[in-house]
Amino acid sequence: MCLMPTERPGVAPGPCPVTAGACRGLAVASLLVLSPLVVAGELTLTTGFEYSSGKYGSRELSTSWYVPLIVRYEEGPLTLKATVPYLRNSGEVSRTPDGVAIPGTGGTQEGLGDVVLSAGHALFEVGSLTVDGVFKLKLPTADADKGLGTGKIDASVQADAIWRAGAVSALASLGWKKYGDPEGLDFRNPVFASIGFSWRVTPEVSIGLFHDWRQRLRPRGSEVSESTLFVSYKLQPEWRLQVYAVKGFVEASPDVAGGMMLSRLF
Repeated sequence: MCLMPTERPGVAPGPCPVTAGACRGLAVASLLVLSPLVVAGELTLTTGFEYSSGKYGSRELSTSWYVPLIVRYEEGPLTLKATVPYLRNSGEVSRTPDGVAIPGTGGTQEGLGDVVLSAGHALFEVGSLTVDGVFKLKLPTADADKGLGTGKIDASVQADAIWRAGAVSALASLGWKKYGDPEGLDFRNPVFASIGFSWRVTPEVSIGLFHDWRQRLRPRGSEVSESTLFVSYKLQPEWRLQVYAVKGFVEASPDVAGGMMLSRLF
């Protein structure tokens, strides 16, 4: 699940099924991640939800709820981020937060997902073009027996480029990911990319469209190919709301997905 420029409507079957205990657990986990930091730069907390559904090459429809708590810290050219997700998957196929379709249990499973840590650093800036380098590490904190994760460590490197021209920004990413192989599966290490744009309609409202692509993970699998349309609204100087809709075009992507993210800047 790749979101720009902040973090990413399907038809939801009801209110988001996350318990108060789960929310408390996410909050505690985020505090543990934050504790080593001396906050001298900008700190942003983001939460929300995403609902997705698709068949992913199977006969039956599978659905997934994704509820993250994202802690982002920026100081100068450095950006640190931690994502602590809560998942609820139903069906033959489970979809991990990074868009990997793995065998599900056939029923409904929920719990903590895989924690993702990332570090980014500005590489160079030339005129209106800015390029950042990003390293991400996925920790196997999800219960693989429930189909909530692969149970393995993943790592990736990528370059993110932004070109600004007035109210319009063009965005592109290119990266490579090293996957840990779950039991019974042999994953390739794919190249992935994103391209899109955002338009600041007013000082408070921005809209954008981008497309995500990833090489296939298995010889007989499919590539990832999906597009996201988003609207971002600055509620107040320190509050931002983003809503988005996703359309998948291949078996490895969801048929439809959508969500909402709320961010608070400190």
